Amino acid sequence: MELVTGGLWRRGAAAVLDGLLGVLVWAWSAMCLVIGVWVFRGSPLDVAAAALLVLAILALGVAQHLVYHVAFVGGCGQTPGQMALGIAVVRRDGRAAGHGRALARCLGGGLSLLTLGVGSIVALLNRERRGLSDWLAGTRVVRRGMSAALY
Repeated sequence: MELVTGGLWRRGAAAVLDGLLGVLVWAWSAMCLVIGVWVFRGSPLDVAAAALLVLAILALGVAQHLVYHVAFVGGCGQTPGQMALGIAVVRRDGRAAGHGRALARCLGGGLSLLTLGVGSIVALLNRERRGLSDWLAGTRVVRRGMSAALY
């Protein structure tokens, strides 16, 4: 079976869906954390405690992002957004990515974000549409679920 590269628009739409889902889960978790602090604390927060709470909420978002992507890509090769759009992350030879590669890919995506997307521009310059995160992890994004003729 020939691997057909997943297109950039499809990848972008999957990232938007995953982002919306992630923000909803993060907002719910952050709200529960804030309510828990208020219930146990009982008094208004001083500046130092409020700053610590903000850092904890940000760390919670980063941890959830890592777990989300590593668990889904490592476990079944697709995040929910990728499932909805018929694409998957695989090794270059087509085998399952695994959790280690999924972690490397997620960290590579963070590195690309820190460079303001320069690492993602690489995907425009090669036939397999592999960005920095895919180069670091040895993965690629391919079409899945339906016949490639339908795309």
